[in-house]
Amino acid sequence: MPICFEINGDPKRVTFQLSNPISVEAFVDGYESIFKDSRFEANLPVLWDISDLDLKQIPLNDVRQIPIRLKQFMSDRGDDYKAALVTTRTMDYQLLRLYLTILRLVSSNFHIRLFRTLDEAKNWIAR
Repeated sequence: MPICFEINGDPKRVTFQLSNPISVEAFVDGYESIFKDSRFEANLPVLWDISDLDLKQIPLNDVRQIPIRLKQFMSDRGDDYKAALVTTRTMDYQLLRLYLTILRLVSSNFHIRLFRTLDEAKNWIAR
């Protein structure tokens, strides 16, 4: 499965794990599934483990569609939460740094950071 999630941890968080191949539809469907889980609460921090995902295999048009498609969930998701992205791939890390810089320029309603390890991301979420 290209996207799966867990709701657990201390503090409680949503952890998504993504892998190739993934389509925009699969991504949106996987994201939408958190709202059907009885453990979900608005503003839960989210950890995106994309270490198994190779961003070079995702068409640029798909990357552009994802934020547009996820806007429909903003009111359910909450107004203020932390989001941590984790990748161990050097090229993906550099690409995501650029993407996050652009996100900050256009403003967003959540705190987002990029990490190379799950432990670093979990520690940041816990603060």
